[in-house]
Formats: sequence, C-alpha cells, structure tokens
Amino acid sequence: MPSRFPRRAPWRALSLLAALALGGCASNEFTLEADLPGDFALAGDARYSLPAGSHCGAAAESVTQRLFTTDGHAQRPHRVSYQVPLSLSSDGCRRELSHIRLAMDGESASHPLEAFAPDVSYANLAIRSQLAPGSAGMPKHGVRIFDGCCRWLLPDSPSGERQLQCNASDINGQWFDAKPGGELQRDQLPGRIVRLAIGVAPDIPASAEQPGAQTLSAADSSN
Repeated sequence: MPSRFPRRAPWRALSLLAALALGGCASNEFTLEADLPGDFALAGDARYSLPAGSHCGAAAESVTQRLFTTDGHAQRPHRVSYQVPLSLSSDGCRRELSHIRLAMDGESASHPLEAFAPDVSYANLAIRSQLAPGSAGMPKHGVRIFDGCCRWLLPDSPSGERQLQCNASDINGQWFDAKPGGELQRDQLPGRIVRLAIGVAPDIPASAEQPGAQTLSAADSSN
C-alpha cells in the first residue's frame, strides 16, 4: 500500500513558502481613518524627515506634502480612510514620516482673506522612533483610536464670529487640555489602522467657563 506522506508533504512545503513570502513583504504604510461629524471636511499634511544621524547633501532636512483632502462636506457623520506611506524618497534622500497635521473644517464657508479661519481646528499625530516609557503604543490586535470632540464657541457680541474648537477627549466625552491625536511608534505601524474619532458637543458662549472644559484663549489662536 503506498504511503500517504508524499501527498501531504507538498502542502507543507507550500505553506512554508507562503509564510516566507508574506514575512518578506513588509508594508511601508498604515491606514489612517477618521470618523467625522456631518458637515466636516478633512485635509491631512505629512512631514517627512531625515532619519536621526542621516545626512543627504544640501537637501532639506524635512519635506511636507498634502496627503489627502476630503471631497466637500457630508450631511451626515461619515468615515474616511487613507493609506499613509511611512517613508518616501525625495531629492535622492529617504525620509521617514515624523508628523501628520489634520485640518478639520467645520463648515462650507471659506475665509480666503483671513489669517485665522474660525471654522478650522486641528488634530496632530507625532510619529516617533521610540515612545516614552509608559506611553500607550499600538494594541496587539485591532485599531488604535484617538478620541476628540468639537464644539462651536458662540460670539459674545453681535459683530463676532463663531469659532470651532476641537480638543482631545475620552470615550465618555470628557475634555482634555490638548488637541486631538497623540504619539505613535513607527515600527508598530506597518499594516495597522489608526483612527481619529471626532464627536460633537453643544455650542457654548466663548466666555463660558465649565468644569473640565477649555474656552478659547489667545494661546489657542492657531487652533
């Protein structure tokens, strides 16, 4: 009676080859998602910097490029998703992703002549080679979520303009004295998903003071 072993061996060999192939194809990007309120648009700019200790002639140390811009404003809450390269080559130099700035536009009005856009606020993601001890990194499985919340600060005078304020928050809506976002470790990101989850809080007067909430001040003039 012929042995069954020869029939099984090819499948084991194919499985081994598949594992080796997958292991040798490391991703150079991660998925950035954003859950946005209705009427919000999003634009992302990424900064790529030379790795520490790297020199590349007279080339600029960092370059910034537009990653994406959402198409208009949606009427309902929506999710957008983009693939973000972790490194790129420019001017003959390899640079690593070091920072992402996300501009959240809360209404369709434009303010082309104003240095400060009252309907725009920002979120930030810093990409580090190593996080500080005790900092939360990527989970072993699933999505890394950064929660945030936005609200409109209503003017105290009839001639004033409402202003969008977005801050980091927890899942229960508690506000923190920081912009949405946080830090990520570069070697934990390939093939993973990072999500910015933005909610909406009720409008308040710009002069209002609430426990656990931050009103707009001169220090926030850059959003």
